[in-house]
Amino acid sequence: MSKIEKKKKEKEKALLAAAFQLFTEKGIDNTSVSEIAKSAEMAKGTFYLYFKDKYEVQNCLIAHEANKIFEQANYQLNNRILEKAVESLEDCVVYLADNIIDQLNENPSLLRFISKNLSWGVFSSIRISDLDNRNCMDVFEALLAVSKKKYRQQELMIYMIVELINSTCYNVILYHSPVDIQELKAELFIAVRNILHQFECVSE
Repeated sequence: MSKIEKKKKEKEKALLAAAFQLFTEKGIDNTSVSEIAKSAEMAKGTFYLYFKDKYEVQNCLIAHEANKIFEQANYQLNNRILEKAVESLEDCVVYLADNIIDQLNENPSLLRFISKNLSWGVFSSIRISDLDNRNCMDVFEALLAVSKKKYRQQELMIYMIVELINSTCYNVILYHSPVDIQELKAELFIAVRNILHQFECVSE
């Protein structure tokens, strides 16, 4: 990588970091491009060399933060697999869901930023240069690949699971309504298992 390319990536990362801090503190509607550039210690014009507007930055950040959440969950899952604490595909997916919920519960500001767009982040093709995160879908595809079970419409199945997790957790985590997080988890994990059963191809 040339010095020029390295410098460009450093500036891009600085703009993303500045935007993330401002978005989580003030909200995207109350954050201007000028503020992002100033926080990153750059001229406003430099911002437009990297991004069209603040909404493009928001999309990049949602995709990146979603990937980070799934990476962390998958890391913990792999440790549990090595310990033989989880074995079946269903148990693995439920463990991922549990870990993802815990991460969001521990970081409400991140949940507010992602809002109900976690599933969009999972399926987004956005990649941020020099941020070597795997795509969220890679986590699920790896699990499906080692499973002996076959599922129809795998992408739709994963979408429904992620959407269910994100949408049901939002009010519970932020407003503790209509139930507490543990009560939600108990019912949610049953629903996740049911979705997997619904899409499983049964051998005749």
